Amino acid sequence: MARQNAVKRQEYAEKSKAAYSSGNGAKAKVYNSSKPPNEIDLHGLKVREALDITRERLARFIRNKETNLIIIVGRGNNSVNGIAKIKPAVIELVKEYRIKATPNKPNQGCIFVEPLPSNQGFDFSWIDGFFRGIFQKLFSTIFGPWQ
Repeated sequence: MARQNAVKRQEYAEKSKAAYSSGNGAKAKVYNSSKPPNEIDLHGLKVREALDITRERLARFIRNKETNLIIIVGRGNNSVNGIAKIKPAVIELVKEYRIKATPNKPNQGCIFVEPLPSNQGFDFSWIDGFFRGIFQKLFSTIFGPWQ
C-alpha cells in the first residue's frame, strides 16, 4: 500500500510539473495538493482559475452531501496593494449555492462552508447570483470582457 501511494505521489508530481510548465497553474496546484479532502487551497491562483476549481468542488460537496468544506482563499497579502481578489470573488460565487458560508472561519484566510439547516426553509438568495451571471455573460458578449 505504501508503495502504491509513493507511485501515485510521483505520478501526481510529474503531472503537476507538466501542467505548471505548460502554464496551467490551477491544474498543477490540484495535482500537488496534500490537503485533507474537506479543504481546497486557492493560494496563488488567478481569480478565474480559483472560481472554476471552487465551482467543481462545491458541486461535489452538494452531490455527496458533505458536512463541511474549508476553502482557503488567503488574506490577499500577495495581491497588488494587499487587496484580496480571490476571497471576495469566492464569497460572491458561494451565494449562488444553497449552502451556508462563513468567511474568516477557521481563520481570516478561509471560508467555512456547510449545508443550510434543514429547518431554514427555502433559500432564494441564489436567484440574484444566477441572474447576475447571465447578465455578465450577455454584457461580455455584446460589449467585451466584464470589468
